[in-house]
Amino acid sequence: MVTRMMEDEEVNLLDIDHVFSILQYLDSRRGEDVLASELRAVMPNYGRMMLIVRQLERKNLIDIRMETRPRKRYILSLTDKGRIVVKKLLALDRLIASWQ
Repeated sequence: MVTRMMEDEEVNLLDIDHVFSILQYLDSRRGEDVLASELRAVMPNYGRMMLIVRQLERKNLIDIRMETRPRKRYILSLTDKGRIVVKKLLALDRLIASWQ
């Protein structure tokens, strides 16, 4: 998975800090509305987190829904593709942990 982070700079999506944590958090809250601001539990820098979230949306791993009432807020959820990716990443994480 390669995504464009800045103009003319290609970055492997898994090289970006906190991607696994964000996907895992959304998976743990499956079926619930997750406000973007709640991801501060995973990544305190909200601006940086929103850049990553938008990249994940472009890769069709998460959906972002914006509500404007009563105030502007972003609601995040995993797509079917995102759930598959998280499942595979969790399996890989367990495999690596078993080697230790």
